[in-house]
Amino acid sequence: MAFTRYFLLFLLLCMLVAALNKTTGSGLPATGFTLRNGDWYDNWEIDRNNAEGNNGYLPKLATETLGVNKELAYSMGERFQTQYPDKVGRAAAILKYVQTWTEYGYDSDNFVRNGFAQDEWAQNADEFAHAFSETAGVKAIGDCEDMAFLCCTIYVGAGFDAAVIDAPSHCALLIWLPEFSNANNYWNINDGRGAGWIWVEATGSSNPLGWTPPDFEDGAWTAYPVNSLVFVPQNPTSSQSTQSTSTGFPSLNVDVLVVIIAIVFSIISALAKMKRVR
Repeated sequence: MAFTRYFLLFLLLCMLVAALNKTTGSGLPATGFTLRNGDWYDNWEIDRNNAEGNNGYLPKLATETLGVNKELAYSMGERFQTQYPDKVGRAAAILKYVQTWTEYGYDSDNFVRNGFAQDEWAQNADEFAHAFSETAGVKAIGDCEDMAFLCCTIYVGAGFDAAVIDAPSHCALLIWLPEFSNANNYWNINDGRGAGWIWVEATGSSNPLGWTPPDFEDGAWTAYPVNSLVFVPQNPTSSQSTQSTSTGFPSLNVDVLVVIIAIVFSIISALAKMKRVR
């Protein structure tokens, strides 16, 4: 009888390990970071400190969480597509969701590598999505590019065409939604469809869908349609990472932590009952 109980506990622990591998492994596709010439590169060879250049994160970081690489953020979009048949209502609901569960914060206050605060650090959409928890009421902290990439992946998962915006000292998103009636600007990004792209600005909790901030109404920025990006491979080459214990890079989702605590208490309770039976 005792053997059966211990065997069941062993199976429970195996299930926990499998769940952790599924949750934390697939949700964080950047499995290592390498420091080169003062910048941190992930194992997809994308520079997380620099937006520009051949290896800059704008706009290619979006490809880590789309296509064959889609995971949590994309699935959020699929959920919105199911829950909101009306496309305009769906678009507004997605923006409100991101504004509710993310909070603007400076990279230097929240991301540290090898003991040094990072003045610039870009999170991909799945990393950012795993950093907040509706169950625990925990918000994810990030800045404009983090919110733009998260919005990008969710909107694409929800059936929208999206374009990442590279603006002076800013990053945002456009979605193709010409039927939306309340935008202050309808943009033409020379993709052959004319004016019908609307701005998505998630950096403020009350910014409405379709509102282009005054600083960017001159159109002096570049839009990168996601469907024209060259996607990074599903299984990137592993990089030898200079790893260190750093704050600001959560490796465990809050929901998973709650499950762990619950299972630990269940195991303790089971062991206590076995002792009483003896």
